Amino acid sequence: MDEDNKQGFLQGALILTLAAFISKSMGLVYRILLTRLINKEGIGLYQMAYPIYTIILVISRSGIPVAISKLVSEKIAENNRKSAYRIFRIALSISVVLGLIFSVGLILTAKPIAENILRDSRAFYSVLAIAPAIFFVSIMASYRGFFQGLQTMNPTAISQVVEQLVRMSTMLLLAYFLLSKGVEFAAAGAAFGAVTGAIAGLGVLLYIYGKHKQAINKFALSGEGDKTPVYKILHRIATLAIPVTFGALVLPLMQFVDATLIPWRLQEAGFTVHEATGLYGDFAGMAMVLVNFPTIITVSLAASLVPAISEAFALGKNALIKARTQSALRLTVFICLPAAMGLFLLATPLSTMLFDVPEAGIPLRYVSWGVIFVCLQQTSSSILQGINKPKIPAINLFLGAALNAYLNFNLTAIPTIGIRGAAFATASGFCLAAILNLLAIGKLIGYDYNYSNMILKPILATLIMGLSISPVYGQIIKLTDKNILATLGAVIFGAVVYSTVLLISGAVQERDIKLVPKIGDKLAKFLTRIGLVRG
Repeated sequence: MDEDNKQGFLQGALILTLAAFISKSMGLVYRILLTRLINKEGIGLYQMAYPIYTIILVISRSGIPVAISKLVSEKIAENNRKSAYRIFRIALSISVVLGLIFSVGLILTAKPIAENILRDSRAFYSVLAIAPAIFFVSIMASYRGFFQGLQTMNPTAISQVVEQLVRMSTMLLLAYFLLSKGVEFAAAGAAFGAVTGAIAGLGVLLYIYGKHKQAINKFALSGEGDKTPVYKILHRIATLAIPVTFGALVLPLMQFVDATLIPWRLQEAGFTVHEATGLYGDFAGMAMVLVNFPTIITVSLAASLVPAISEAFALGKNALIKARTQSALRLTVFICLPAAMGLFLLATPLSTMLFDVPEAGIPLRYVSWGVIFVCLQQTSSSILQGINKPKIPAINLFLGAALNAYLNFNLTAIPTIGIRGAAFATASGFCLAAILNLLAIGKLIGYDYNYSNMILKPILATLIMGLSISPVYGQIIKLTDKNILATLGAVIFGAVVYSTVLLISGAVQERDIKLVPKIGDKLAKFLTRIGLVRG
């Protein structure tokens, strides 16, 4: 727990990104296998239960780890470690109580929720199966918040990977063995994976915490402590956590509105209950999974960004706030632009290759550009939270959710639009939220960006990549008649073209390459020597 062990925010983000990439990759694999196992209707039932779970989970734990992370990093910056540890212990107690209450509450209300809100009684089993996970995830989130407040990201990273591995194994095994009893039971088995995964992730954190107990005890006794009354600490936690919770609540509420609105409005458009559930599975269980995959980096960046900017804010270092803000937004743009282009151009080939459901490419093509706005919304929200403005991203995301609901209601019920309307509505909602966040950052922090390197050159690289993808895909499919080879070939070729143009244009420089763990220095020297990177 020594201050020398504290990781820089970009290094911390890279560690979390690596863990999240492994975790999300495993998640994509299990989603592919699960879709092929229980079909789009089973995925639709699973996706109906998941927003219920995430809504309650957000209420019980989302704001608390952010509050812990922020308050702990602030106290450490003030050299008041005893108070930092005391804040963690109080917040942990809150998480235990809230997690237990909400888990029991969801178990008791699972049946009326499935019958009266989701309009498909078969979803009851999935809601019931996923409910206990809330308790364990709530506790796990507090420990992650504590370690992130120390700007030590390794415990979070390790627990994420273990959680996903156990979750994936449980989901697939239970879905396979329960499929003979009906698709609703298979979906419930998949949902129960959240419980075993959360237990495993929490176990890892408790092990790491126990292993460093002596150092933590020494840390907890450092400094005089400010002897702040418990009720004032609770008030401070609530002041930070409640706005963040409301902000985090908007996204699962959007998903919940989608889960209730989309199947209903599709039925209004003339689809049967089974067809509507299947189409919802195409959108929420496949298209949105691919859209959310690139957010691995922005979610990890956000977790590292809040304590890093909070520390700079507490010390009054405005130049450091601007520098970290610019680095975060720049990295976000570099990732989201090519991801959106690739998903747009290869929507149907990707859906066919991964899920064997080519029709999932229809909503994916329409929601693909939402990747840009989802990523920017996540990063910009973390920046605003770091400078003590958590209400702004919460309000902006709520406005985006309102736009999403309005467009969803009106477009999805039109027979000629159908599920395309849901995709367009989601992209539009995130677009509004992201733009409002960026305007707020410009007003509060000020812009000090190199727009050429940050926006123009990445757009140029993305356009050149886009022009190369379709011909490459077409040529390979003509030669081999194999979609998987053509899709992978186009993705790899596009990534090489994008990276090369980005390097040649000077948008990525030597100092950026050096941030890559382990190989950064050697890679930077090699790329500089061959003329692809500027010093």
